[in-house]
Amino acid sequence: MTSPMDLTPVRSVTGMTDDELLTVNALLATWWRKRGRNALREQYYSAHNRLRDLGIAVPPPLRKVETYVGWPAKAVDAMANRAVFEGYTFQGTDTNIQLDAVVGDCDFVSAYSQAVTDALVSSCSFLCITKGGFGEPDVIASAHSARDGAAIWDYRLNRIKCGMVVADVRRNSSGRVIGPALVNVFTRSETLVLRWNRNGRWVLEARESNPHGVPLMEAVRYAPRLGRPFGKSRISRPVMAITDSAVREALRSEVAAEFVAAPQKYIMGATDDIFDDKTKWEAYMGSFLALGLDENGERMQVGQFPQGSMQSHTEYMRDLAARFSGETGVPVSSLGVIHDNPSSAEAIYAAKEDLVIEASNFNRDNRSALRRIGLLMMAVAQGVAVGDLTDADKTIQPRFMNPSLPSVVSQSDAMVQQIGAIPWIGESRVALEQLGYDDAQIMRLMSDKKKAQANAVVASLVAPKEAPVGDTAQDVGSANDGA
Repeated sequence: MTSPMDLTPVRSVTGMTDDELLTVNALLATWWRKRGRNALREQYYSAHNRLRDLGIAVPPPLRKVETYVGWPAKAVDAMANRAVFEGYTFQGTDTNIQLDAVVGDCDFVSAYSQAVTDALVSSCSFLCITKGGFGEPDVIASAHSARDGAAIWDYRLNRIKCGMVVADVRRNSSGRVIGPALVNVFTRSETLVLRWNRNGRWVLEARESNPHGVPLMEAVRYAPRLGRPFGKSRISRPVMAITDSAVREALRSEVAAEFVAAPQKYIMGATDDIFDDKTKWEAYMGSFLALGLDENGERMQVGQFPQGSMQSHTEYMRDLAARFSGETGVPVSSLGVIHDNPSSAEAIYAAKEDLVIEASNFNRDNRSALRRIGLLMMAVAQGVAVGDLTDADKTIQPRFMNPSLPSVVSQSDAMVQQIGAIPWIGESRVALEQLGYDDAQIMRLMSDKKKAQANAVVASLVAPKEAPVGDTAQDVGSANDGA
């Protein structure tokens, strides 16, 4: 773990005010204080956590056997796969052509997906919006983990007050990070770029005006609460403790499997010279074992100790899997442990219900942040402030995939019943989205629909009119009667 006292604060910098220096130092202290813990959680996510041996059951020569348990990654990925951002929608129209182009050019959907994974690992991650340079897209949307950024929360406005991203770090001769080398600071009025020089001083490289009145940075958070606005990590202390136990059990199982595969044998009355021409392993694996008489002229007796069982290890791993499932909501069956007999469809859905609720809450907590990011992307692309966007642009809302991930069959049945009750839903784009079609397929379907409608109109115009049925001609003479 690193201490904030290990980081040298930023002193006087030409072109920066005292208030700006206080802000930068507060952000740097937060980043340095949290960096060690965030790095530890990333180790658990990557299955690089070290074995915490108790020094009892595992022989010292076997402690170097590498065993891994990927349950922390499963806890993160199982939920990230259900918190899927699909795009933006607007009131009165399904899409905005300009924003769709911006989202596609900067690959924002992928950036948000990565931000979700890192937020679940470290409790939060950050999305930054900047204007593209020469040869780049008009808008750049970049995602940063909590290990590379920090922010200060505005409790009054319930959003980020200011934030920082560490773009580069300094390392010592052993490769250990000793401090930042390049940082980008986002405030409500400006974006600052600071670089550390080799003379030990910081230099203000750039200062860009921010006309939007909000930092060009948003936080993606998991389970925020009062007093902890940046949320918590899915890789919690209980998760790490259970994972440590599972890693130890995996190693014990490896050791026990060796003894189960090669149970110990014994020879009563044996002399040392019977193994002179072969190793003990060769004697154990030999097809024939020829034994003579012992020194008393009696026949040697060969036996085998009772073979061990792996049952206790299997049961303990199941118990750990059940505890991990209770802590994270990940079904036991998803942890690679056969726990029960095959379940019914209702039981399978019930096992995933906690995970679905968590993913729904995650989408709800980040809906406002995604909306503000969408507004920033449109404003930067148009070269105006967020407040100058049109009323139609300000109706933007993010759209998420259904966290329950229903099958195509069940979703189709549900939509058929809803369309039967409310027929006009069938004419909506929402119906196609709920049926599982992606944006590209929906665009093709809507295009084919417009073509079919146009062809129908043309066909109706050029089709010959049918002759009227029956005699509708008026009698000329009768028309003049009474004249």
